[in-house]
Amino acid sequence: MSTLQIGSYSHIIKPENVESVNTMVDAALSDLVAIEKEVGEAYGNRAELVKAAKQLEGEIKLLEAGAFMKIGVDNTVEIDGNKVKLANAEMRDMYRRHVSREPRSQLTSIEADLAQVECQIALMKDRWDILKQSTNLIEARAWAQGHLLKFLSSKG
Repeated sequence: MSTLQIGSYSHIIKPENVESVNTMVDAALSDLVAIEKEVGEAYGNRAELVKAAKQLEGEIKLLEAGAFMKIGVDNTVEIDGNKVKLANAEMRDMYRRHVSREPRSQLTSIEADLAQVECQIALMKDRWDILKQSTNLIEARAWAQGHLLKFLSSKG
């Protein structure tokens, strides 16, 4: 092959360009592994939060069921040392929420944390998709470089 033909490809197959592509491939793969690790940790956190939320939901149901069992025959209950008559469904609902206010507050906090973790997971997945696209472009460049080197070496 003439020098002119090899020369037209020299900018692609320069040793520093080959090394640059190899460095980019290594960096991109490292970044992909790091993001996958972060996503895995976030899913672990999400699982813990979902478990805690489900446990609190069960606790709330038990507290509220126990509260209804304490309603007297005359529809009265004791709230903070005072007897209160639960005259209608709205009052009973208020009593139910009063009894379960602490675990409901904890549940709200856990649900907020869960929403935050889910947003983080979505952002990490977006970063992963963008990085994967970049990695695919780098991979294509490396493939073209490698095949060009192979072709040129076979033409000797």
